[in-house]
Amino acid sequence: MATAVALITVLMIVSLAIIGISFMMAPDSNSFSGALVGSNDLDLFKVSKERGIKKVLKWSMIVLGALLFIFAIVLRVIIQKG
Repeated sequence: MATAVALITVLMIVSLAIIGISFMMAPDSNSFSGALVGSNDLDLFKVSKERGIKKVLKWSMIVLGALLFIFAIVLRVIIQKG
């Protein structure tokens, strides 16, 4: 039970971090937040090189999204067993 509460807390923190990062990403970029707020030039398959903070934000969003899915699956398994 204590591990489930800890995982729920971690899921909440990761979710809030994803929301914060998506607000920090530029709305005119060709990324996930650009799709959310309605970017004009949404070229999903265009090859572009990101540099600096855009690259850090993009990769942190990818890593946090993967962690969110992994922790959600682990939480589901723990709750199903108990």
